[in-house]
Amino acid sequence: MSETAPELVIGIDIGTGGVRALAADASGNIVAQAQQPLEARARREGLVHEQDADSWWAATCAVCHILMAELNRRGRSHHLRAVCVDGTSGTLLCLDAQHRPLRPAIMYNDGRATAEATRLNELAGDFCSRMGYSFAASFALAKALWVKHNEPEVFARTARFLHQGDYLAARLCGRFDTSDYSNALKGGYDLLDDRWPDWLAREDGLRERLPDVVAPGTPIGQLAPAAAEDTALPAGLAVVAGVTDGTAGFLASGVRRPGDYNTTLGTTLVFKGLATALCRHPRGLIYCHKLPGASPGTAMWLPGAASNTGAEWIARQFPGADPAALDAAAASRLPTHHIAYPLAGEGERFPFLWPQARGFCIPPADGAELYAAQLQGTALLERLGYDVLDQTCSVSGGDVYATGGGSRSDVWMQCRADVTARSFHRPACAEAAFGAAVLAAAGCIFPNLWEAMARMVRIERSFAPNPGRAGAFDAAYEQFKHELHQRGYL
Repeated sequence: MSETAPELVIGIDIGTGGVRALAADASGNIVAQAQQPLEARARREGLVHEQDADSWWAATCAVCHILMAELNRRGRSHHLRAVCVDGTSGTLLCLDAQHRPLRPAIMYNDGRATAEATRLNELAGDFCSRMGYSFAASFALAKALWVKHNEPEVFARTARFLHQGDYLAARLCGRFDTSDYSNALKGGYDLLDDRWPDWLAREDGLRERLPDVVAPGTPIGQLAPAAAEDTALPAGLAVVAGVTDGTAGFLASGVRRPGDYNTTLGTTLVFKGLATALCRHPRGLIYCHKLPGASPGTAMWLPGAASNTGAEWIARQFPGADPAALDAAAASRLPTHHIAYPLAGEGERFPFLWPQARGFCIPPADGAELYAAQLQGTALLERLGYDVLDQTCSVSGGDVYATGGGSRSDVWMQCRADVTARSFHRPACAEAAFGAAVLAAAGCIFPNLWEAMARMVRIERSFAPNPGRAGAFDAAYEQFKHELHQRGYL
């Protein structure tokens, strides 16, 4: 394939608060991009987090119209080859026989299904130890069982359970029976045997409502005429099976060496490593996504997990503030003696599991001092996550390839490198939407995913840890772990 080939691919990323889309060429150059706030009818109370799925489609259509207007202005719309969608991991939708949502989507961090997760762990037998994880309330399958137990009338009318990315891909191509094995992991899919496990039959009604599963990057259809009219995308455009948002961030990151990590810092903090074999955590805190290998029939594994701690605290505690000004004020305050755990909501998934966990700052701080403490606190939690992953995968000290909105901040990137004592690398386009575009190219332009990543992803800047700060951050890390122990979180 020539470096100047005109083919373009589109990646679409559905996040908690908005939709991003971009068009990239086979060399990784961004030709057009757009974003649209998500004006979702939402419910968020305690452990409950739901969104209206129709708002996802409305925002997707709006962002595609903006993107296509730019491509048309540049005379590039006829070069489009494929589109791929990523979405939040574990978000579940109940569809009726006419593919209509029966209730609001149960979001990735909805924590109601704790009893159902316990039930699944009992049903699964040795499946969980074999796969290296335990079911949690955040898993899509636990949410499906919650619907069965708590909303039996909805369950009875449900023809198909789909994930967020599945649903939007289905709206594009009209195929409502398909998922990919990145999204399907939290549905209980057996990634080793590449099938739904037999034990699902022990809970009546679950298996027949689950979708067929294909490898990420598999072409699953073409853009339907109705979707073309809604989105302004060209009819017949190839639609490629996607991945979770965390896996899409991994694809955008540039990770190529087993033992290195990608962390996507957005609303949440998503960890992904690269390994040649499935890794198993003794308490099931880690799960391994899978990607197609460079050769047919081979696979690469992505040991990782997702923390509820991320950058959500910025919008909650500093609404309307200028991030650049906050960064500048925080830079001179790092390291800080304030020890913060910046959890915005309630409940944590990783690097420890504690449904009632709450954030804290010791001693209390406000203004720029609080902002600095929260930056540092996110990095301290990130360091704890790498320690857990290293111990599980028997590796040590790999580099980190950072994606997500938090990676745009130079101050935060340097803080993360200093706190974790690891080199951090920022790709030229640190967006999950770009990872989805890489996957679209893998499905239609390049011979495999790893060739697409090598050709399209470029590192824009690297941050080495400052050895002069190591002692201060080591002390802060020990105090951070002490505070977590005091609360029973560790």
